[in-house]
Amino acid sequence: MKKLAWMSALLVAGMLTACNGEEAPEGPDTASAVPETVADGADWEASIAVLRGLSEDAFNLDGAAEADLTAISEALPDLFSISWDAKAFDEASGATVLQGLKITIATDPEFGLQAEEAEIWGLNSDLIAARLRGERLAETGLAFNRLEARNVSYFGAAGAMNTLFDAFEDTIREDTGEDYTIDVETFEASTAEMVLSNVSLRPFELEPVSDAFFERLGLADEDLSQKEIEQKEMGLSALRLLQHVLAVSRSFSVEQGASYDTTASVAMSQTGMNQTVEVSWDFYGYEGLSGLDLDRAVLVDTRQAQSTEMTDETGEFAEIGLEDFSYDQVETTAFMSYEGVKLDKLASFLVRSEFPMMDEKDLLSLGTWEARDYTLTLNAGDLFEADRVFLDAQDFAWLIPEDLTLEMTGAEIEAEALGEFIVAIMPMDEADEEAADFKDKLEEAVSKLEEHGLKTIPFDTSFNASWDETSGETGFSFSMTSEGFGDGLATLDITMPDYGALQAASQAEEIEPALEDALEAAFAFRGARFYEEDLGGYDKLFGYMIAIGKLYPNEGWGATLSGMDVQQMRSFIATMIRSGKGMAAQELPQAADWLESMALYYQTSGGSLDIRVEPPEAITMPYFEGLGSQSDPEEIVEDFGISVTHTPE
Repeated sequence: MKKLAWMSALLVAGMLTACNGEEAPEGPDTASAVPETVADGADWEASIAVLRGLSEDAFNLDGAAEADLTAISEALPDLFSISWDAKAFDEASGATVLQGLKITIATDPEFGLQAEEAEIWGLNSDLIAARLRGERLAETGLAFNRLEARNVSYFGAAGAMNTLFDAFEDTIREDTGEDYTIDVETFEASTAEMVLSNVSLRPFELEPVSDAFFERLGLADEDLSQKEIEQKEMGLSALRLLQHVLAVSRSFSVEQGASYDTTASVAMSQTGMNQTVEVSWDFYGYEGLSGLDLDRAVLVDTRQAQSTEMTDETGEFAEIGLEDFSYDQVETTAFMSYEGVKLDKLASFLVRSEFPMMDEKDLLSLGTWEARDYTLTLNAGDLFEADRVFLDAQDFAWLIPEDLTLEMTGAEIEAEALGEFIVAIMPMDEADEEAADFKDKLEEAVSKLEEHGLKTIPFDTSFNASWDETSGETGFSFSMTSEGFGDGLATLDITMPDYGALQAASQAEEIEPALEDALEAAFAFRGARFYEEDLGGYDKLFGYMIAIGKLYPNEGWGATLSGMDVQQMRSFIATMIRSGKGMAAQELPQAADWLESMALYYQTSGGSLDIRVEPPEAITMPYFEGLGSQSDPEEIVEDFGISVTHTPE
């Protein structure tokens, strides 16, 4: 129970701050598939100007009375307390001003949240105190109109985290017999200013999962060992704690919230590793928070730096020829947004220990997520960057996603930086001459990436998965375009069970066979495509492969590669493809033409290769089940509508 109390206290503390001659097909257009967002366009700053300026609003509340925190303080559980150094009332603005405000969680050691100064308007002490006493749970009402706080920070958090980790260490020792330690040396977080506007209390709902929950899963105590019973009880406690956290989270709504100049740092050591993490952002704001629904949240100029040092305390590194090593990772994002998140309805079922059935079609939305000007560095080397990353996961029918889109534009992978990092952390036994030689050659291979135009690989890419709940039509597409390298597109179109069929199967007495029957009845193959256009990528790749071959002149493959130039390698690949034409034509005459198209594509620089499977009619399961050794391959090709087309540059 002591461990559970500690976990509850830490969670509450966190919540206090929450908040063939054919015309070549057009290249893939990744951007056109992505819907516009509020921040679309270059001037994303303008889209958040009002929210960002929340702290600049001079707030006044006519007829306000001085906030009385006595009732709230008395209603708090014994574990919590509120204190302040000085209190005054500003009649002009209607604000109650508190100096040295502290919210303390009286564990051993104690920890909590503090603000150098806080101003609050329209505090509804009666409603808040009643809610803390477990009264007026079904009521909705304003908790306060506005809260402004300056120089907000945690205190005592490192000690609290160490107490929590002590419990984990005990568990690890009991389970493994190993002496594993975790020590949090620093745990600090501060915000220069924060503002909350129109915070309300919503109805509080909670029906903890019953003891019989696991019995319904076939996990009755009489069928379990003592250790399994203990694990079950821990699982049940964790589940109930999660329900409680969800219930509390759902009981708040906030019209707008903002924090400015926030920094956090954690330094911790554990067996075999020392780690520090520093996080900061210039601005974080959100609006339309209602339980677990959120209209929008944005972050500006975020930075996360992580430094990790791996130490060979157990001697395991030495056994594989690996020395102590460290790495530093830094991620920065100029702008990030989350919009249209809807999870409150789903959470309402979970806190009542209910599972939403499929008649609850409009159940959730993961909304959209967007990042602008993202960079990732590793050991001070630029590894990856992107102008824009976008994820759209708004559309769900029940728990089934209807449309998912992921897009990246203006992205670059720094292959040289990645290669250098891999070389740096490779296991190395100095006594192993063969391994040392391999590492030296790998290092040289990495150094040749720039010479062959492979140091930096730019690309735009888009992935989409869709399912139509009415027809069951399902599609997957992946496209990529890379300047100086090439374009590519891959698609797959099938038919899956529609929503009605899935719902009927879920209500069957035997769900698994019912779902299998629904899939067999509905499944159909409607088409697929693979398209690739060479814009110089293969010349770079083949040139690099030849350079690598020269590092291994005594190896058969190395001698073969090093004796070629790029065009000879292209001709060699084409010859290898053509060598299979005769045998393939014996089985299927069209295959010879397909292989010739592929050979021509690789033989000459530029051009495109387009492989399509476009059946005149959708291919259903009975067709697949009817295929056998006596089936006519030419008829199968016609039924599937297979074509392979090479278009010269």
